[in-house]
Amino acid sequence: MNEQQFQDQVDALFLQIEQWLEQADTVLDFETAQGILTITLPQASQLILSRQPSLQEVWLATPVGAYHFSYRQKWLTKKGEELISLLQEIIQQKANIILDPNTF
Repeated sequence: MNEQQFQDQVDALFLQIEQWLEQADTVLDFETAQGILTITLPQASQLILSRQPSLQEVWLATPVGAYHFSYRQKWLTKKGEELISLLQEIIQQKANIILDPNTF
């Protein structure tokens, strides 16, 4: 995938995540600025999604660790962990908010 395709893919991913969070109608706050999607959990914890064009990866920084995802039909870590599943799990653990991954 070339850089423009990567940027378009990440733009679509971030928009889809925003819509997923809006649909859930939760107390989560989120903001996209300069290619970074920041999700603020209750008690001020943050999940930060950033794009790394040179590596064609999306990075997720969380209170429990960092993850790197590349696109292989889905956004996956090298271990095969899916981005949306990890987001859902971390939000549930840290904020006690259950998001349905099937609505993503």
